[in-house]
Amino acid sequence: MLKKLLSHAAVLPFWLLHLLPLPVLALVGRGAGLALYAFGRRRRMIAQTNLVWCFPELDEAARRRLARAHFQALGRSVLERGILWWGSRARVERLCRLVG
Repeated sequence: MLKKLLSHAAVLPFWLLHLLPLPVLALVGRGAGLALYAFGRRRRMIAQTNLVWCFPELDEAARRRLARAHFQALGRSVLERGILWWGSRARVERLCRLVG
């Protein structure tokens, strides 16, 4: 019973956030990504190491900007996933385009 309650409590913020308009949700998601970048030292270091290996021609500042942009996109993506899970079909169809 406690596990179920805790899992519902963990999902509740995502469900509530899906109700926000997309531009607001995008802003919150980018902010969450920046927080993950700031406080997720281990993940940040992994991303920076991968960028050194993949883009040796970039200077440190450019790799740092790229890592920050990645974390912002990741945060936005995670929060916007709630629209796909709980949003109405009409909202999803307004936001997504199927090709092919």
